[in-house]
Amino acid sequence: MALIRVGLLLTIGIGVASCGQSDQELSAEHLDKGKALIAEGRYEAAAKELEQAAELDIDALEPRLLLGNSYRALKQYDKAFIAYRAAKKVDRYVAAPQIESALARIEVGEIDSAIEELNHAIELDPTNIRALLSLGRVSRMPRPPPKKGDQGLGRFVNLDPEAGFQRSELNLMAAIEIVPDHILANYELAKTYDAWGKPDQAVPFWKKVQKLGGGKPEHALITDEATKALEKATR
Repeated sequence: MALIRVGLLLTIGIGVASCGQSDQELSAEHLDKGKALIAEGRYEAAAKELEQAAELDIDALEPRLLLGNSYRALKQYDKAFIAYRAAKKVDRYVAAPQIESALARIEVGEIDSAIEELNHAIELDPTNIRALLSLGRVSRMPRPPPKKGDQGLGRFVNLDPEAGFQRSELNLMAAIEIVPDHILANYELAKTYDAWGKPDQAVPFWKKVQKLGGGKPEHALITDEATKALEKATR
């Protein structure tokens, strides 16, 4: 009788244990809650859920990436960079953490570091449109010279504005070759040529923006900008 009782207890114990959720399952639940909170714009609450998701699954990239984005939305950049670094360590061959980290660096004015990270992202994924667009945009941004004695400029960084425009053109052209009707790629290249002092070369891309954005409310602002730029170019 005692042996039967012990056997029953062991069976019950095993059954209860098998019903318990794994760390990965719990992590997925916190991740889903975090995503829902991000969709609602509740970034502080989302960060708490994503922290738990990351702690429960040490091999999960997504919660770390979204955690960085949540902290970035909260302007807590130090925490954002920590989360992005953690995401990079999970899988160093994925471009997304490099891109998100670069966008955060642009927001804090670390242009050279952003260029480095975006170039690394493109090395990892040469057809990543978001990386190509971001690098095209940031490359034409003016930036101050490094402080005296600063040797921190990376292998992709050149303070010559001409080099910046050339890099912008190169990456935006690459994006257009991949997706010819990508309205933002055409828009950014037109902006680059205008800023470069080459309005004639901007014209066909402004026309493409006008054509692609016509009648689409979500593109109304850049379509209007294209119309004004073309009016100015034909005066």
